[in-house]
Amino acid sequence: MTKFKKDIFEQILQSSFSLSNQAIYWLSKEGEVLYANDNAVEGLGYNLEEVLNLHVWDIDANVNTEKKYLDAIKNFEVSGPDGQANILETHHKRKNGEIFPVEVVSKFTVVDGVEYLISYAKDITTRLARTEDINFYFELIDSSHDMIFVAEHGTGIVEFANETACSILGYSLLELKKMKISDFREPFDTMDNIELPEVFKKIAELNTLTTFGIYRTKDGKKIPVETSLHLKNYHAKSFITAISRDITERLDIETKKEELNKKLADYNKTLQEEISKVKQELSEYESIMKRQSKMAAMGEMLENIAHQWRQPLSAVSVLSTGMILQNDQNMLTKDFINAGLNDINDNAQYLSKTIDDFRNFFKPNKLKNHFNLEQLVNTSIKLSKARFTGEAIDYIIKVENIELHNYENELLQVLLNLISNSKDELTKRDYKKCICIETRKDEDFIIINIKDNGGGIDKYIMNRIFEPYFTTKHNYQGTGIGLYMSENIIKHMNGRITVENENIEYNGSTYLGASFNIRIPI
Repeated sequence: MTKFKKDIFEQILQSSFSLSNQAIYWLSKEGEVLYANDNAVEGLGYNLEEVLNLHVWDIDANVNTEKKYLDAIKNFEVSGPDGQANILETHHKRKNGEIFPVEVVSKFTVVDGVEYLISYAKDITTRLARTEDINFYFELIDSSHDMIFVAEHGTGIVEFANETACSILGYSLLELKKMKISDFREPFDTMDNIELPEVFKKIAELNTLTTFGIYRTKDGKKIPVETSLHLKNYHAKSFITAISRDITERLDIETKKEELNKKLADYNKTLQEEISKVKQELSEYESIMKRQSKMAAMGEMLENIAHQWRQPLSAVSVLSTGMILQNDQNMLTKDFINAGLNDINDNAQYLSKTIDDFRNFFKPNKLKNHFNLEQLVNTSIKLSKARFTGEAIDYIIKVENIELHNYENELLQVLLNLISNSKDELTKRDYKKCICIETRKDEDFIIINIKDNGGGIDKYIMNRIFEPYFTTKHNYQGTGIGLYMSENIIKHMNGRITVENENIEYNGSTYLGASFNIRIPI
């Protein structure tokens, strides 16, 4: 190689190391750091000179002694310099003591007869978090009391079933994935009595359908079910999401209802004692129906969520199955893993957003409309006063007469929540209280500021108040989703909500209070 080519090659190699999104280390066999690229230096929080004075055990929080390092590389030496790279997950330690998870790929190489160890370290904090999120979503699905299936539309072959479905039917997931829906489903003669081919035909036309049928368990038991079906195309294939619930109890109630109605007709011709007995039975029946109504409402919510989840669930199932097959055949590559995990993350994020969309905490309004900001603020104050009629709270209003085009009901929900939170704190105080609401324009945005003199927010929880289910109130006073929902509503309106503690001048005195700023497009 000519000197020119060698210089060019070295420049390209050095640029590649510098531009790599992974930390790269060149190590001696004794564990000394001989070289580290920019990503490694920045990731550890040292400068290059400091890094070059470190050893592996100064960086690796698990292999934190020279002896552990020497023991570890014995396994590396088995394959030799020409063997396969060694891949492991460990934790690295930054200069400030912070520990973070990494995936390290290491391999020996020989230069001028000397063995060196080159290692590539990738921060996997985000990947581990994504895995936890995906596991959480699957736990939600498996914890459902309804049976959930995903099946290919063309063949009816089961692609996925949750734990409830496996438990009720008596099959394992592997057994179900070898079966068709027709292997355990038959029509319900006393209900709509639709054969499965007709069901598949209708779902192709309507995309969503509710049917009744009978499921046969592995031990021969028959279970009447109501099933909500949804059709979705994914990767040029059509998949059906089926959410089935056991309606045995409902049918029993319907039977009892008919029996009670018959008895009521008969008892009208008998003594008052018999009439009283029927009334008592009817009262019990109505009580059961109320409980059933609540359960039905919960089922509808799960059905709506599942309607949105069917595609990402199918995608996650297909991707994970593909990665397992690739791994079994030793064909799993880094690019395939990264692509698969990115797709799984995208679907996981979609699932997370779906949960927010279906929070039944506010009345949804999917259409933007024109409304007056001053009138909306006055409405929020009027509605919030009903709960605190006995409290002497002054409202200081400085709101401009501005017309907005956005989601009026959703913004009203946010204002009510913030005012309510302020009042909850102010009721604990025995001095003169106030809530200030001001607005101002900033280019194409309007900023709404809501603050009080209630003492502010503890600095130790300031960064947690928008987290779901985080609350400082007793369980019977708050759910911890008010501010979380408010933040998501404002995001939905293409805006932003922030909070800080601020000194407030009121009635000749200075108070500390919480100050919320809402920034939304005009």
